Amino acid sequence: MKTIKKYLITVLVLVSACSLFAQTGVINGRVTERSTKEALVAANILVIELDNVGTATDMDGKFLIRVPVGSYSVRISLIGFSTVVKTDVIVKTDSEVFLDIPLSETSLEIGSVEVTADYFDKTILENNLSTISLGVEEIKRSPGSLADYQRILQSIAGVSFSNDQTNELLVRGGSPNENLTVFDGMELHSTNHYPNEFNSGGPINMINVSLVQDIQFSLGGFISKYGDKMSSVMSVTTREGTRNKNLTGQTNLTMAGVGAILEGNINSGKGSWLFSARKSYIDLIAGSIGLTAIPKYYDSQFKVVYDLSSNHKISMSGIYGNDKITFDGVPDYSYESKKNVTDSIYVEQVDAKQSQWATGFSLNSLWSNSLYSIITLYGNNYHNDVDVNLDYTQRSFDKNGDLSHSKFMLRNTAYKNISDNYELALKAEFGWNISKFNKLDFGASVKFGGYKQTADIASDTTRYDLNKDGLFDQTVINPSSQLNYDLKLFEQTKSYAYVNNTLELLDRRLILNFGIRYDYFTYSKAGNFSPRLSLSYYLNPAITSINFAYGEYYQTQNYPTYGDRYQSGINKSVENSHSRHFVLGLEHIISDGLKFTVEGYYKKYSNLPVREEFINFGDKTFRSQKILNVGNQDIYGIDFQLQQKLVKDLYGTISFSRMWTNFEDPRIGMEGKNITSEYDFPYSFTVIVGKRFKDLRENSKDWPFYLKYPSYLLPLSDDMEISLKWRYASGKPYTRKEYSPYIQNRVGSITWTEGSWFDSNEINGERYPDYHRLDLGFSSRYNFSNWNLVVTLSIQNLYNRQNIAAYQYNSDGTIDNLYQFSLLPVLGVEVEF
Repeated sequence: MKTIKKYLITVLVLVSACSLFAQTGVINGRVTERSTKEALVAANILVIELDNVGTATDMDGKFLIRVPVGSYSVRISLIGFSTVVKTDVIVKTDSEVFLDIPLSETSLEIGSVEVTADYFDKTILENNLSTISLGVEEIKRSPGSLADYQRILQSIAGVSFSNDQTNELLVRGGSPNENLTVFDGMELHSTNHYPNEFNSGGPINMINVSLVQDIQFSLGGFISKYGDKMSSVMSVTTREGTRNKNLTGQTNLTMAGVGAILEGNINSGKGSWLFSARKSYIDLIAGSIGLTAIPKYYDSQFKVVYDLSSNHKISMSGIYGNDKITFDGVPDYSYESKKNVTDSIYVEQVDAKQSQWATGFSLNSLWSNSLYSIITLYGNNYHNDVDVNLDYTQRSFDKNGDLSHSKFMLRNTAYKNISDNYELALKAEFGWNISKFNKLDFGASVKFGGYKQTADIASDTTRYDLNKDGLFDQTVINPSSQLNYDLKLFEQTKSYAYVNNTLELLDRRLILNFGIRYDYFTYSKAGNFSPRLSLSYYLNPAITSINFAYGEYYQTQNYPTYGDRYQSGINKSVENSHSRHFVLGLEHIISDGLKFTVEGYYKKYSNLPVREEFINFGDKTFRSQKILNVGNQDIYGIDFQLQQKLVKDLYGTISFSRMWTNFEDPRIGMEGKNITSEYDFPYSFTVIVGKRFKDLRENSKDWPFYLKYPSYLLPLSDDMEISLKWRYASGKPYTRKEYSPYIQNRVGSITWTEGSWFDSNEINGERYPDYHRLDLGFSSRYNFSNWNLVVTLSIQNLYNRQNIAAYQYNSDGTIDNLYQFSLLPVLGVEVEF
């Protein structure tokens, strides 16, 4: 009760203090021509919500406006160029917001048609098809996102995910390993905590969203600039630090952890720096949110920029993460089937320690009004240290089916692995404006790759009663082995070169991109040419367009795929996987900030890697480490999305996806049949709706007394938001397991299991129950004389839906449910100074 009183008193003090000061902040930025990167002079800058508040850019394309604290939309216009509106411009007390605005030339004459402003950052998009852009405030406000931009992307049409515990992106039926992340020009496998070689996702992202400038996400049909991935490209650009202050910063407490951000200028504004550090606290609340593992992590991030001259700028960016996760002990679950039962099972104990870093230098140069370049040198490393033990454990359950006691009996080491995946790369990108209607982008990269792994794999022994007569006829022993895999850093390289030509034809109604790319990997000696083509035709300029894309996409395998348990080299020449994309779509701007898109797509996969053991699925005694490029898959579907930007006080998204997958069954005896892909989610539907309340605390002074005085007990402010997100998805496919007492596994050196679980013949023939969940988000901002306070509340799974993550198959033949996130309220606090 005392805690509640303290909270109420604190709120009252904060609310009262907010009315004592007239706080202001600064909106500044730079406006440039999109293609040439040149500064645009005399561009008009208008703050839409304020009467007659605006300015024009100077000779360097820069501008500065001082305004009262609050949230605004800023309109940028110039005769002969497209008009852009930047929403979600949050001005804080005695601080600055920097806007980097590129404008595209237009052929429209004044008065010929009504000018439609661009609310969707089209001027920064490299491809008009299957691409969206996100700003930092859109990321922060999304309910249930945990301040993780990948979890927001899970809500858009065409993207699915496996379960709540991961932010992985399953893009139009593709695997989570088919997504490229470009972080400040560095091409990385992942920027997540707890990454692995086969999945670009993780529980939470290392990138601090408060440092993000913008994110571009392409779901397919991307241009030849990007490759070695088959599904998507996510380009993350971080902002620069302040150039007007020596030091400023903020502290925060969110689901991503507790942390701080510091930033300041260099040499009187010729450069800037910023630094972020965070530490998790999920381990303190893991039990309450249904986690079956205990994660601990911390991360840091930095960026330094300096203007060598007006045409040359150097920058350095970096990110670091350190992770530890343990699956420790018997899960404390309740089982209806275990009332008053004592049993013994194997419990998998996992102790994983990981670290990863990436850092790089970039030199941005404007050589003339028609030529610019970006040279990037970067390196990154993923370190993985995993111990997997199998503990033979005795469990006792009470009359309610609750675990009352567990006793450790015997431990077997199943797997030990230490690996390092490291890369050093040099990339050069050039843009040449041949004319106002013709631009040529070209570039090349060489990446020196290394992979070192030492893995101890325990022996496993299985015996079979083939005649089911109680006598075990055959025993198969896989001896223990040690895998030593060492690719030296400068011995193996991945390289590529690309060219892409952009043409604007028919008075800029037709935008055509065509290019080609070549990739080569020295280890597997695999090289491929990848032609790409995309076009957009505007039926109504800047309003309605028909879009099309075609492309060939190749992807090298993960380094472990080229190895084998016995180091025989049988997989060294595994070929690159291949996917062919066709995309056709329609985009229509309904009104200011309201956009409707529909896209149909077809993806044809070939050369997917398949283990020879799976091909010989019918022979339970067959063992092989060989991998064959025999996988073929067709994926097609249609995506609908209606998006409303925050123009006034409402925002939201409605998205719907329908998808079909057909994976050709490669197993002997299954010719001509199809398997459902493990990433097949036929239906998904998401609704996000939010409302911003301005001057609510100020207006409450005029409310009737029976409303005004009780409102002081609530965390109301003059800048507040409430949002909801509801998501539905078809259940994830899984392969039904069958239990047989005629297949038994050796337990240490003392006994055999009662039986064994094995996959049924119907691969992915079953589905978990359909998934749905409701999330709520709330934020309230308080502005003081020289600092700000932001309070957030996120409630995940508001009606506590028990979504099943997986089934646990016990060695005694029983099955238990493992659930996803339960009802979880999370309070966040951010202090800005």
